Amino acid sequence: MFIKPSNSIRSVFDLRSDRLILSVLSPSAADKVTDYLARNRVFHEPFHQLHQDAYYTTYIQKQYLRSDMNAFFDKSQCGFWLIKQSDPDRIIGRLAFSGIIRGALQSCLMGYHLDKDEVGKGYMAEAIICACRYMFSTWKMHRIQADIMPRNERSIKTIERCGFVRSGLSGKYMAINGKWEDHYMYALINDNYFNPEIIR
Repeated sequence: MFIKPSNSIRSVFDLRSDRLILSVLSPSAADKVTDYLARNRVFHEPFHQLHQDAYYTTYIQKQYLRSDMNAFFDKSQCGFWLIKQSDPDRIIGRLAFSGIIRGALQSCLMGYHLDKDEVGKGYMAEAIICACRYMFSTWKMHRIQADIMPRNERSIKTIERCGFVRSGLSGKYMAINGKWEDHYMYALINDNYFNPEIIR
């Protein structure tokens, strides 16, 4: 459900799940984002694109947050940072919806990552379920796609737990850590899309 921003990290829009706050952050939160990215840099490297050192600075992250915020308001992208309700001053993850296509597709891509110290506690599955419901009901998405490397077994278990179904394999689909990697395509479909209560 939607709530007014209430966590100590300044945000412009929040969702709340059982244990988490999913926040579209203000650029003023760049120091918190930088702290999260820096402390997880090595942990995330096997599953991310390559980044220069400048990426892990407050200056650059402030620019990303400004872009995130503008994209949220013009509905071209929706990026949430994950914060525990029990620890509202610390970011523990990221969940973003991008590549939004309207018209006959009404689809988007979803990507995510989590703090190394919070893995295995169910936080990401909780965030995905909450955020996908929001994207279906408010952004009127019909299909949400997540692309995952076959060797990323933990992520596969998470996405399948959230109801996503594997629809194929894309060879050398994305450059990860300097190498083109195959990815499984997973999709979650909004079967109630044409329900008048959903699309009005």
